[in-house]
Amino acid sequence: MSDVPAPEFQFPLSWTGPDGIGASPFDEFAEEELPDVGGDDPALALRKTLGMFATGVTVITTLKGEQVHGMTANAFMSVSLEPPLVLISVDRGTKMCGMLHEGSHYGVSVLCESQAKLSDRFAGRPCDDCPAPRFDLIRDTPLVDGALAHFVARVERSYWGGDHSLFLGRVEYARTGSGTPLLFHGGRYERLGT
Repeated sequence: MSDVPAPEFQFPLSWTGPDGIGASPFDEFAEEELPDVGGDDPALALRKTLGMFATGVTVITTLKGEQVHGMTANAFMSVSLEPPLVLISVDRGTKMCGMLHEGSHYGVSVLCESQAKLSDRFAGRPCDDCPAPRFDLIRDTPLVDGALAHFVARVERSYWGGDHSLFLGRVEYARTGSGTPLLFHGGRYERLGT
């Protein structure tokens, strides 16, 4: 098997912009390529349909200077065991997207069911009784204390993903904790049935 990437991943450097991922020929879609999702508001219908896929909840973190930056995300997946790779999808309009670039590090903390309010805090929905986050610093990368699992990854590649950027990271650290995962389904938090 060849280590040379498939041609569809060999993009010219001219596509890279100041935000890490610039414009590409994929930025514009012909009208006939839009998905048939039904409903009065196709974007809302697509979001609702995508929300039927139950996921875990993570907090993505990075350190800039002495400041910890974090955001809630459920777009996290394993890619490969050999080499160890994971992928996150980050909205291109967020501060986090502008902070990540090839060679930088990010942390992924998989939240347990008792951390829903912490998830809200990192999603920009603070509440009066939201706990203050506590972090462990591993390999100069902040990780949420008490999470179900932790990863530290170094960004190997970044890819255009429409209104999101995809950050492929090589795992440099991974540990598990104990507990039950916090799940997200249909636009709300869920728990595993017992």
